[in-house]
Amino acid sequence: MPPDGSGKNDLKDAVAEDQVRLKPLFGVKPGKYLAALYLLVLVVILFFVLVFSGITRRGSMVTFTTEPSGAAVRVDDVFLNTSPCTVFVEEGRRRFDVVLPGFDVFSQEQDVASAIFPRRLSVHAVLGEKKPLYAMILGAEDAAAWSFTGESVEMYQIPLSLSEGVYRSAPADAEAANRLLVAAARFTSTRAFLKDLLRAKFFADNVGRSPSPFNACFSVADIFQFVAGNPAFAVVLAELLGESAKPLLESAWYRKNVIEAVFPPDTGTQGRGSPSGARFGGSLGAGGLRFVEVEGGLFRLATDFGYELPVKSFYIAANEVSDGEWAAFLAENPEWRAENTVSLVQKGLVNGQYMVKPGDAAYPAPAVCGISWFAAEAYCRWLSTKLPPALAGWTVRLPSEIEWEYVAFSVARGLDGGRVEKMVLPDRPENTAKTEAVEAGLWEWCADPFVPIYFLGADAESIAAIGSPKRGVRGGSWINPAGTVLPETRAGLAPSSCSPFVSFRPVIVQEGGRR
Repeated sequence: MPPDGSGKNDLKDAVAEDQVRLKPLFGVKPGKYLAALYLLVLVVILFFVLVFSGITRRGSMVTFTTEPSGAAVRVDDVFLNTSPCTVFVEEGRRRFDVVLPGFDVFSQEQDVASAIFPRRLSVHAVLGEKKPLYAMILGAEDAAAWSFTGESVEMYQIPLSLSEGVYRSAPADAEAANRLLVAAARFTSTRAFLKDLLRAKFFADNVGRSPSPFNACFSVADIFQFVAGNPAFAVVLAELLGESAKPLLESAWYRKNVIEAVFPPDTGTQGRGSPSGARFGGSLGAGGLRFVEVEGGLFRLATDFGYELPVKSFYIAANEVSDGEWAAFLAENPEWRAENTVSLVQKGLVNGQYMVKPGDAAYPAPAVCGISWFAAEAYCRWLSTKLPPALAGWTVRLPSEIEWEYVAFSVARGLDGGRVEKMVLPDRPENTAKTEAVEAGLWEWCADPFVPIYFLGADAESIAAIGSPKRGVRGGSWINPAGTVLPETRAGLAPSSCSPFVSFRPVIVQEGGRR
């Protein structure tokens, strides 16, 4: 624009040329018919949002809420969402099912109507637990299975199943809940499980709700009391947490309440991996098997911290169950014969390798192999009926891991006088590899649910309630090189597994007799 302002008129003319003036329409002024147009557009939008769906989709919007939350919502057996949620349900007579593991199913039939404006219905379900702490037990079972998968990674995150189960149970019986948590603590092999366990503890102490400051302090004190009473668990936690546990490991509390509790000053820490040995008594026969008496005592485990456990007296089979002894069982229990493998597989009791023998000449005959944990347990129940009258009040079962290890260490030292055979692999080959293999036995089933921290005590009822997806096997087999499997070596298999490398040897114990 020129400095004298001569361009002002040109700018006004340009603005005037850009202005648009609407003319009346059918005698209606622009302000009125534009307002009517805008109103019409708004009505059309509201029609499609509020009315059109009610015309084309006949039904109602149903809001589902549940206590506890997270239940699966099904309409006529079709899963739609998890509570709380709002879903569209077509008109007609419909059945609503709300399902949550561990709780009774909520089921309700209702007529769902339709209208121009979709109706809104609400369904609230208060779910009753099938039995006390059942949801917590289911959560613990799931957490136990996840404990064998390792730590969480970017590809997947391990669910907090244990604490979610506690939240859902909202346990009123704090004592029973804490017993279950102690049994669950035996699966603490990862940081992910430790996080879940601690979260579950806070929920258990607060009946499924978020902790108050007072209850949080109570929970922390209870946790420290548990650790102080189970110093071996403190050692496991220190190994699990690594560098992050350094302040704890260097504290005076840890040295006094853990190190000195596990390794008393008068014994020192030298030789802490040397287990104590078992003493052996007389022998007896039952069902064709020869059993050797094992006297009870205090057994020091071959762990890094020499944890000691009491073991009650029992009898252990001198050999693994043979083909002939197994055949005697099959003669009276035909349902376990090989020709019924398909039926046994369908029941989840065995797999396709049931009673399959290897063709390798080094196989340590005459031990039976390819026997699942379930089949071995069935044999033990049968053999219990064959005990002599002098053993009234005794029963036959598989050995616990502690019992098996207690005997195996003494067998490895020769303290049994050579009466318990093929229980451990030889330390070094004395002849050819073939001779060595023939003298080796098979892996052997144990009774316990397989857990990472098997020496941590818990009550039998809680251990049985949680269980484990695996059962322990011990001992090594003819396929393992000499010296590679020690008496303390542990492994776990699904109880339906059948392997040419696994057999079993039963024990005789007083009823209820378990460490």
